[in-house]
Amino acid sequence: MFSKTPKELIAKDFSNIYNKCQSAYELVSNRKFDVSLALLTTAEAYAIAEKAYVRCDVFTELQTQEVEDFVNAFDVFYFELKQVLFHEDDDFDSLYKRLRKMSDCYEKVNSSFDLI
Repeated sequence: MFSKTPKELIAKDFSNIYNKCQSAYELVSNRKFDVSLALLTTAEAYAIAEKAYVRCDVFTELQTQEVEDFVNAFDVFYFELKQVLFHEDDDFDSLYKRLRKMSDCYEKVNSSFDLI
C-alpha cells in the first residue's frame, strides 16, 4: 500500500513537527499574537508527534539514539512553548535555542538514515 519506508515516513513526520514548531515560535514571539492560532498550531504539532511516537513503537528500526534525541528535543520545546502560552513566560531566547536544537536533531536523524 505505501511505497515509503518507515524511515522516510518518520523523517516526514519530524519535518512536519519541526515546521509546526517553527510556525508556533514565530507566532508567539510576536508582541500581539493570536492565541487561538498559536494553540491550533501547537496542537497540530503535538498530534503529529503522537502519530510519530506510535510509528517509532511499531518499527524497531526507528528506535535509534538520533530519533530519541529528536523526540526529547521536541518534548523540551513543547514544554517551554506551553510556558509561553499559558504562564506568560517570555523567555524567547531559550525557546529559540530549543527550536534550533530540534533542527540539529532533525538533521542528525536524516543523516543517520542516509535520506539526504
